[in-house]
Amino acid sequence: MRNGEIERLRERLELDRHEFAKFLGLSSYGSMMNIENGVRNPSRLAMKVLRYTASLSKKEALAFIEELNRHEPK
Repeated sequence: MRNGEIERLRERLELDRHEFAKFLGLSSYGSMMNIENGVRNPSRLAMKVLRYTASLSKKEALAFIEELNRHEPK
């Protein structure tokens, strides 16, 4: 995804950086900010998940995120 696309996806889904970081399995708001600012690159798996999520409608994407969040490791 190109510069700004991840941030635009997050904004389209109306999620804050904390919520989006949790979705991507990141440890913090700062990690999400670094990805959005191009300081850090998401993993290959995270990029696949982001591209898939971006291809969904807002309703489908939010349902997908909710489903993934139900599978948090214990």
